[in-house]
Amino acid sequence: MTVLDRRMDRRNAVLEYSSYVTRGQCRLLVDQSHPFFFDHPLDHVPGLLLLEAAVQAAQDRAEFPCFVGAVRAKFHKYAYFDAPIWVEVSHRAEGTQLCCNVKILQGNHLRAEIQVDLRPETALQPAASPAPLQPPPPTRASACPGDLLNKLRPENVLIDRPQTGTDNIRAHLLPMDRDCLFGDGFGAVPPLYLLEAFMQVQRYLNATQDGDQRIRDILTGVSIDLSRPLAQVQGVAIEGDKAFYPKGRSRMARRAKFSAAGQIFGQCEIETARLCSRATPAKT
Repeated sequence: MTVLDRRMDRRNAVLEYSSYVTRGQCRLLVDQSHPFFFDHPLDHVPGLLLLEAAVQAAQDRAEFPCFVGAVRAKFHKYAYFDAPIWVEVSHRAEGTQLCCNVKILQGNHLRAEIQVDLRPETALQPAASPAPLQPPPPTRASACPGDLLNKLRPENVLIDRPQTGTDNIRAHLLPMDRDCLFGDGFGAVPPLYLLEAFMQVQRYLNATQDGDQRIRDILTGVSIDLSRPLAQVQGVAIEGDKAFYPKGRSRMARRAKFSAAGQIFGQCEIETARLCSRATPAKT
């Protein structure tokens, strides 16, 4: 297999390949019965499904042993269920990696632009067990309550209940639940699994943080960057800032880092609209 972290369960195939050959595009398959992408009712196609489409389209271009090292997305408009959604890919070599630029289109309108970087395969690094005298790794019994993460299915909760400090927040990835359809990587943790864990930390902050420090549910961008692939989620921690920092004139962002056995191996960022006040409720 060329791509180390390609998904293996055919139920997670989100591209219609016949159209890819005949039109130079692939069509997004939107299965509203999918137990992860549509964990709860939605009135639009979720951003994570658009990201998954971009990753799979990029992986189809791989011609060397690689893993998905980075995903950077800008969301422009919602994609809905009333018209076909198309995925266009262009790529270029940049050093030892392949950079794939993906456009998500619906009704001749650009919905999202996503860059996926494929990096040469490196040895899988297990997330080693914590050192002695540290707390044991979390179990599924310590899962964060799903209602705080906007998750109805317990198997789709990927983190334990985060611990918050004055300025930071920290959570650990739970062991993969065998019923979670999103954990089907071929011997490696899919990068969007890690990204979704980061997003669940953000939803926890949405549900629990006091005052007006709440992000909008309408994302304008999200990214993940990994230095190496991981064989498992045991021992993986996410730590980031509770507060937003300004990013441009009308955007705010939060960042977090991934670590395993005390070593940082990746980082994530969410970009969203400017903070809302209590007098102006966030859109849902």
